[in-house]
Amino acid sequence: MPNHLHFISKPTDEYSINQILQIFSSFTAHEFLKNLKIGDWRLLKYFKDAAQKENLKSKHYFWQKIQAKNIYSVDYLKQKLEYVHNNPIAKNWQLANERSDYEYSSACFYDKGSEPIIPIDDIRKLRV
Repeated sequence: MPNHLHFISKPTDEYSINQILQIFSSFTAHEFLKNLKIGDWRLLKYFKDAAQKENLKSKHYFWQKIQAKNIYSVDYLKQKLEYVHNNPIAKNWQLANERSDYEYSSACFYDKGSEPIIPIDDIRKLRV
């Protein structure tokens, strides 16, 4: 989506879900900042103004509050994955004709057997 993303993540022995989200948001914000400094200064100003508006300690504000859901069953996981896969073709986005054509989606893996751009774990292999 042009202004947000969806992903499903599982905590590991090494990292809790909160740590995963913190690492992800920190890394991506720093990458955005690095790229914006060599490109679009107006957009950089937008993120700086957003941080000031929110009275944040950080100089720039890239990510809104994360809306995480706890996945408690395989059926709920499948429901959320369907939502994520169908979001790019939803009426308000229309980013692809078919959900498997949206390059940042794992739908290509589940629908066509193609490798997605981001490595995934196959949820069909989960045991109930």
